[in-house]
Amino acid sequence: MTLGRPLDRRLWRLGRQARRFAAAVVVLGVVEAGLVVTRAALLAGIVADAFAGARLPDLDGRLLWLVAIAAAAAATAWLTETAAHRASAGVKHRLRLALLDRVAGGGRLGAHSGDLAAAVGRGIDGLDGWFSRYVPALGLAIAVPAVVIVRIAGADLLSAAIILVTLPLIPVFGALVGAAARPRAARQWRAFSELSSGMLETVRALPTLKVFGRSAEARIDALAERHRRETMGALRVAFLSALVLELAATISVAVVAVAVGLRVLDAGLALEPALLVLILAPEAYLPLRRVAAEFHGAAEGAAAVDQIMEVLDAPAALREGTRPPPPLPAALELRSVSVVRPGRGAVLHDVDLVVGAGEHVAIVGPSGSGKTTLLGVILGLVTPDSGAVLVGGVPLREIDRDAWLRSVGWVGQDPHLFDGTVADNVRFADPAASDRRVGEALEGAAAGFVADLPQGRDTPIGERGILLSAGERARVALARALIREAPLLVLDEPTAHLDPVAEAAVMATLDGLRGRVTVISVAHRTALAARADRVIRLEAGRIAGATR
Repeated sequence: MTLGRPLDRRLWRLGRQARRFAAAVVVLGVVEAGLVVTRAALLAGIVADAFAGARLPDLDGRLLWLVAIAAAAAATAWLTETAAHRASAGVKHRLRLALLDRVAGGGRLGAHSGDLAAAVGRGIDGLDGWFSRYVPALGLAIAVPAVVIVRIAGADLLSAAIILVTLPLIPVFGALVGAAARPRAARQWRAFSELSSGMLETVRALPTLKVFGRSAEARIDALAERHRRETMGALRVAFLSALVLELAATISVAVVAVAVGLRVLDAGLALEPALLVLILAPEAYLPLRRVAAEFHGAAEGAAAVDQIMEVLDAPAALREGTRPPPPLPAALELRSVSVVRPGRGAVLHDVDLVVGAGEHVAIVGPSGSGKTTLLGVILGLVTPDSGAVLVGGVPLREIDRDAWLRSVGWVGQDPHLFDGTVADNVRFADPAASDRRVGEALEGAAAGFVADLPQGRDTPIGERGILLSAGERARVALARALIREAPLLVLDEPTAHLDPVAEAAVMATLDGLRGRVTVISVAHRTALAARADRVIRLEAGRIAGATR
C-alpha cells in the first residue's frame, strides 16, 4: 500500500466483507451528510426565530427534531464503527492466514523471521486505524462537502463560490505534507522491523553469548535509538500536517464569515441563511482535515502491508499437484532452473543438475552463491521462475505436495526445536516411532550428549526446559530427519556446529545410507565434501564445476 494512494485495491480483493464495508461507507457517508445539513438548517432557523422574539413553546417541535437528528447521527456513527471493525477483523484474519500459508510453504525463504513477525503482529494491527477511521473519513470527505456546498449555494451563492475556491487548498496542502510523510513512514517501519529482527537474533544467540561471557555485547541500543529518531520524525511531520491543514481551514472559514458578516450588516443577506452558511462552512472543511489526520495514523499499517504484499505477490511455493511421487529413491533432475529475487536479481541462473538414485551429492560454494535456494527448489519450497524439476521423470509441480514432503527428510541451517522433550522433538517426524527407533536415530545423529541430560531423552528442552547449543540442536534435528527413513535426505550444513568426533560419526551414518537414500547436502567443511560421491560447486548462482 503506497502512502501516496488513498486506497489499495489489493486489500479489497481479500474478502467480500471488505467490499461490502466500502459500499456501506459510501451509503453511511451520504446519510451523515444529509443529517449535517438538516441539523444546520434546524439550528439556523431556531436561532433566527429566537432573535426575532419567538418563545420556547414555538420552538419545541424543532428542538425535538434536533434531538432526533443527534440520535440518528450517533446511530450512524455506531453503524460505521461496527462495520469498520468487522471489515478490519476479516481482512486482518485473511491477511494473516494468507501470509502464514505462504511462509509455511516457503514462499519467501529469504525473508527474516523478525521482519515477518513484526508485519504479522503490529503491522497488520495497524490496519485497524486504516479501516475504522481512515476509510470512513474518506467516505465522509467525498459525500459531506458535496452536499454541504449544494445546500450553501441554495442559501448564498457567493459563500458557496468562496468554499469551492478554498476547499482544494486542503488536499493540495495535504499532498505536499504527504510527500514528506511517505519516506518518513517507510523509514520508521524499517527501523521497527530491524529492531524486531535484532531483538530476535539477540534472544536466539543469548545462551551462546552467555557461555563465552559476551552477553554484555548483546545490546540493541543503536537499533532502539534509530527507531526512536524515526518515530519522532514521523510524529513531527504528522503534527506539521495538522497545523497546516488547520490553518488553511481556519483562514478559509474566516473569509466566508467576513463576507457573510459584512452583507448581514448591509442588509444584503438575511439572518437565517447567514447562520446556515456560518454553521455549514466548517463542516465542508472538517472531513478533509480528518482524512489527512487519519492518513498519518494509518501510515504504519500501510507501510507494513507493502512488505506483506511483497510476500503474497511472490510466486507460489509449490503448485498443488495430484500425482503420487514415483517410487523412491529416483533420479532427480533440474533443467535450466532460474530463480529471481526482487532487489537481488538472479539467485540461480540456468542450473542443470542430475542426481542419481541413492547418490550422495555435496554442494559447495561461497556464501550467497545460491546453495540454500537450490535446496529450496529441490524440496519444492521455492518455485523456479523458469525451468523445471523432475523426480523420476515426473515434473515436481504435478506431484501431490503433502505426499512429496512426507518422502523427504530435511535439516536446515538453523533447525527449530519445539517445547517438549528430546524424544518428542525426534518423534515429530514419526509420532508412532518406538523408543528403540528414537534411540537409534539419536545414535545415528551422534547425539550422545542426550544420555548426559538430567532425564535423558525425556528431558524438556526449549523455552520451558534446557537450552541446547547450536550443535546439539543440529544433532536432534538430524535424528528427527533420520527417524522418518525418507528416501531423500536434504541437509544444509549438517556438520557446521559439530566437533571432529561428532562430525565423523554423522558422516559414518550418511555412508551407511549410501545406495538406499539419496543425500543432497550443502557442505562448507572439506571433510563432508570429501565423503560425497560427487561435489557440485556453485558460484554466483551458476554451476562452476563438478568433481567425483
